[in-house]
Amino acid sequence: MKQLPLSGTARAAILAAIALVAVTGYLEITLSDPPRFGPFTLAWLVHNHPISSWTALVGIFLLLTLSGRLLFSVLTVSLIYAVIVAASWTKIDYLGTPLTLADVRFFTSNLAENGVLFKAYPSLGIMLIGALLLTLIGPLLALRSKRRCSIRSRLIAALSLAGLVGGAWIANAEALNPALPQMALFGEEKSMGNGFSQLHRFKATRDRQIPDLLEIFFADASTQFQLPQRIEQRRFKPSEARPTPGAMPDIFIVLEESTFDPRMLQACKGQTVCDSPLFAAPRANQEAGPLFVHTTAGGTWLSEFTFLTGFDWRIFGPGGGHAPLNLASHMQNALPRHLQGLGYQTIAIYPVGGNFLNARDAYKHYGFEHFLAIEDLHLGTDWMHIRDGQLFDKALEVVAQKRDGRPVFVFLLTIRNHGPHANNHASLPQPEPPALAALPAPLADYLQRLQDSASAMTELEKQWLTSDRPRVLAWFGDHQPLLATTTRIAQDYSQKHFARPPTDDQMRHATWYAMSANRKPADARPPVEQVTDISYLGSQLLAFSGVPPQPADAATLGIQQICPHGIAYCSNATAVREYLSFRVWELQEIQ
Repeated sequence: MKQLPLSGTARAAILAAIALVAVTGYLEITLSDPPRFGPFTLAWLVHNHPISSWTALVGIFLLLTLSGRLLFSVLTVSLIYAVIVAASWTKIDYLGTPLTLADVRFFTSNLAENGVLFKAYPSLGIMLIGALLLTLIGPLLALRSKRRCSIRSRLIAALSLAGLVGGAWIANAEALNPALPQMALFGEEKSMGNGFSQLHRFKATRDRQIPDLLEIFFADASTQFQLPQRIEQRRFKPSEARPTPGAMPDIFIVLEESTFDPRMLQACKGQTVCDSPLFAAPRANQEAGPLFVHTTAGGTWLSEFTFLTGFDWRIFGPGGGHAPLNLASHMQNALPRHLQGLGYQTIAIYPVGGNFLNARDAYKHYGFEHFLAIEDLHLGTDWMHIRDGQLFDKALEVVAQKRDGRPVFVFLLTIRNHGPHANNHASLPQPEPPALAALPAPLADYLQRLQDSASAMTELEKQWLTSDRPRVLAWFGDHQPLLATTTRIAQDYSQKHFARPPTDDQMRHATWYAMSANRKPADARPPVEQVTDISYLGSQLLAFSGVPPQPADAATLGIQQICPHGIAYCSNATAVREYLSFRVWELQEIQ
């Protein structure tokens, strides 16, 4: 094939590119405030982001070798990377964590179960289709270009590809190991001392640099979890054995979907419509207060896992985000299993399909004898409109049918306040009360659903606690809805409810919890708000109920006193390491 000589335009473009590199390189060296682009910046990016850089070059050289078209090769890789960044920003908005390759692997391997995501958020489906069309149509148009690179250029691309792949193979793919997140991807955040660096890799925001998001995506290809370091410690000891009380209480706890105190939003300041009995000050025989959770705008399965096991899912690295699939089967002493060992009958009420995120199998490993999903409850398939009262009535029916004389532990998940929330007031039930009409539409929608949930909870409290048996009723919010994560926080709320004002990031993870009993607890204290973390909530529930503690509960109480807002924000790195090592390695809670 005869090679075409370079045109004058092509020669001018090459010379301009060389001149640009030379000028920007000179400016980077000489200026006190150098530009954020140039050959040295590029070298720094490649050095600090080896996996995404390697992947981009491999992709470009592979496509160039096969097609001989430089524009097609560069455009294809660029569009794929742009889609990854956009998807990562979207996931951060919805869940607070960046997208990883493990997420993609998990999603594509469970398409049937994960399809409910697009039913709840159709806009995500539209975005996905648009992204796929963009990455297909753009390269196809570029592929139609008649100009191809010379055979020599394609041979150079092939040799470069072989060098990149061979170099990675010779190095035994050392850069592709799970330790990469501990590199300086996050600048100074790598030195934040909370005792476990993995906790902080999930704190990316939309302000995070694009190269960091790309590196995170390609670095986290595995869904395997990591265990905390094993260290010697003398600080934590197992709980002392306590005799089983004569009549242990029935315990009913509700995970309230997307439920948080709306009074923390600036939009609710001075608005009585934002008040709810769910967030009232605790009464006698009651404990309540703000609750820090470990996900926001979504990720209910992570709150389920953390409450039932007492482990912050983030300590297990990126694989912790898939806890029901890869961690649940390794849990040796989750809360339901502990109660089962004390003679409890354990029942779970699940408002969506039992196969979603491996829930049916995961709950079996957690220690539930009975697991009833939407298909078992005969509530239809439109789970987005199932009201809390319907689920509560079904749960009471199940308890009446399955009770065998043992005390019961019921864990029920609601679904009514699941997003998305209305974008306009016309979508809300009419006529709309004037107080709600004055608020943003998503917040008004949330408050309407919240009122229905509060009424249902009040009725459940009457039915459950009106009994000759000792009984406990508790609930907690699993995460804030998306509408709250983008709304301004009312500063006076944190001053009123927190002895130590939390950061804005912490407030984005704040919900609420409450526990009530129809008997006065043996160690009853004056009713007062108590801030806690969801990883401590199971231990608190046992103490409030007067039930013998788990072996780790004494250590949990100890770390709670040291890190009242959870281990992710704790400055005592040594205590956190010792606590995790004690639970994982000394108590053998994960096998």
